[in-house]
Amino acid sequence: MDYASLERRLQAEISAVVDKNEDVFSAVLGVSNSKGDFYWEGAAGSAYPDKTVAMTPETPIFIASITKMYTSAATMILEEQGRLSLDDPVSKHLPDTLLEGLHRYKGRDYTDQLRIYHLISQTSGLPDYFQEKPKGGESIYDLIVAGSDEEWGVEDAVRIAREELSPKFPPEAKELEATGKKAYYSDTNYQLLGALVESVAQKSLSKVFDEMIIGPLELSSTYLHGSVVSDNQPPANIYYKTVPLDLDKAMTSFGPDGGMVSTIADSLKFLRTFMDTKLFGQSSILGRMMNWKSIFSPFQYGFGLMRFKLPRIFSPFSAVPELIGHSGASSAFLFRSDIGQLYIGGTLNQLENQRRPVQLMLKIIRMVDKELS
Repeated sequence: MDYASLERRLQAEISAVVDKNEDVFSAVLGVSNSKGDFYWEGAAGSAYPDKTVAMTPETPIFIASITKMYTSAATMILEEQGRLSLDDPVSKHLPDTLLEGLHRYKGRDYTDQLRIYHLISQTSGLPDYFQEKPKGGESIYDLIVAGSDEEWGVEDAVRIAREELSPKFPPEAKELEATGKKAYYSDTNYQLLGALVESVAQKSLSKVFDEMIIGPLELSSTYLHGSVVSDNQPPANIYYKTVPLDLDKAMTSFGPDGGMVSTIADSLKFLRTFMDTKLFGQSSILGRMMNWKSIFSPFQYGFGLMRFKLPRIFSPFSAVPELIGHSGASSAFLFRSDIGQLYIGGTLNQLENQRRPVQLMLKIIRMVDKELS
């Protein structure tokens, strides 16, 4: 099949996102199929505010919360190696000085009931140190979009969660793991999970990722921001509305919950390997990670994975794909679609309007599936 026409249409779509939206200054998109006979990547716009460098598929990008897929994968690999169990109390691997009094809900302290399972599955009930506003104050997100470049560590994230915010519910009971439906998306969980992975592995998180994922998959352009010093091209700028943001300290601080830099080619390679279960020794691990809990409609959460599936009532005349992967606050996305068995990823480098990447994905998936089927 001659894919030239499809490729031109895909480039036109990604170019239109930049041309028709005054708050989108750069975009990159990649899509491939499970057969391995179709792969396309394209980009549009300028990588940086001075507009002297064109955005290309090779431009490094912040993948934001897609990083959670790396953190969850490292956790599951450590479990495979027998170095931890998801049933382990968090206190087995992290110091009391960090955890003391962290989960107090309605007058009761549940901190000793927190297990690794609760962190990886977003079922701890812990508040989100990043997005939530302290009473009478501003969230870290508020400060970032106002132009501040904050720096923090896991101790700061935990302090905010413990002293300035409140848990949403008790940690999910063991007997409800298979049937429970409640989860709460909290970056606090993954700050703790990253610290726990480092504690178990006795290595920095960047080294864990390098040895377990980046090296074996030969992801040549993927790294935790702030973990390497090089003369390589810096990641494309992220914007809030029409304002470019300087996020060097913040992106370094996100670490396990959102600090990864990658390219579209590396990201799609990671996603395919993840979904083909080749990242793990046991093929059953991926199934365990798809233990879906409701977070915010129409998304559900597993172990470091998101599932998007609109009820048919919202699209009565055409099938809506089930998407499994992860998205990020920077309008980054990386998903596998059951329709067409496609892998799709990219970013719009924009904190505002998180519906736009989903709309773009659905449009691209339908377009590619129609041409390839």
